[in-house]
Amino acid sequence: KHVDGVLDKLLTAGVIDAREHKKIYRAAKQSGIGEPGQDEGYRKLFDGTAESLAKWQQVGGGKFGLNADGSITSSTTVDGMGMLWFPGRQYGDFSLKLQWRDDAPGAGNANGGVFVRFPNVHDNPEESRPEWVAIKYGHEVQILDRPDGDMYKTGSVYGFDRVGLAGAGVTPKGTWNDYEIRVVDQHYSIYRNGVLLNEFDNDRGQVFEPPRGDDPGTDGRRYSSGYIGLQVHSTSDVISYRDIRIKEL
Repeated sequence: KHVDGVLDKLLTAGVIDAREHKKIYRAAKQSGIGEPGQDEGYRKLFDGTAESLAKWQQVGGGKFGLNADGSITSSTTVDGMGMLWFPGRQYGDFSLKLQWRDDAPGAGNANGGVFVRFPNVHDNPEESRPEWVAIKYGHEVQILDRPDGDMYKTGSVYGFDRVGLAGAGVTPKGTWNDYEIRVVDQHYSIYRNGVLLNEFDNDRGQVFEPPRGDDPGTDGRRYSSGYIGLQVHSTSDVISYRDIRIKEL
C-alpha cells in the first residue's frame, strides 16, 4: 500500500511512466514485506483500532487522536508536554517496533520521542508529575530531524548519548519511518528503517547533559523492566504513530 501510494504521486508528477509504475509495484507485491511471519513473535500494543487505543493512557499535556487510516496523531489544539503510555504491563528485554511520521506544520520538524524502561507514573515518591516520571527515570529515544535547535537528533538517547543530524538517517518530512528500539540488559540499540543509528550502554555514573538540577542520571534509570510511552511535545510538534508492536527477548 505504501509503495502504491508513492508510485501514484511519482506517476502524476511525471517522474516515472506507467511501465515503470507497474514494474515497481509488481516487485513490491512479490517482496513478502508486510506479510504474516515477517514480525513473528511480536505482540501488537496498538493495532489502529479505538479498542486498542483505549488500552493506553494520556498523562500531562497534549493528546493523541485516532485517524481513519489506523494511525494516531498528536493534537494541534491541546497544548502542553505529556505522554501516551501503555500501562498494561512492564517489559524487561525487548524489541519495540513502530512507525512514525513527522507531520509538523509548515517548514518545521516535529520533536518527539519514545520512552522506555520507566516505572509506574502514578504515586511516585520522588516525582508528582506523571509525565516527568518517564522523563527522569526512563530513557527517551529521540525523534527529531530538525537541522537546528536541540543537539539530540533522531536515534539519540536523550541527555546521554547524542546522534547528530548526519547520523540520524533523515528522510523527507511526511515519510513513514520504521523505528526499532532493542533493549537487552542495560544495552540499547536504535534502528531507523533497518539501519543501526546508535548503541548505548546504560552504565552507572553518567550525568544528564546539559545539566538538569534534579536529574538522577543513569543511576536512577537502571531498571531491569519498565513501561513504554510516546511523548507529546507541543501543538507545533505534530507527529503520527502506527503499528506499535513488541517482542520479549
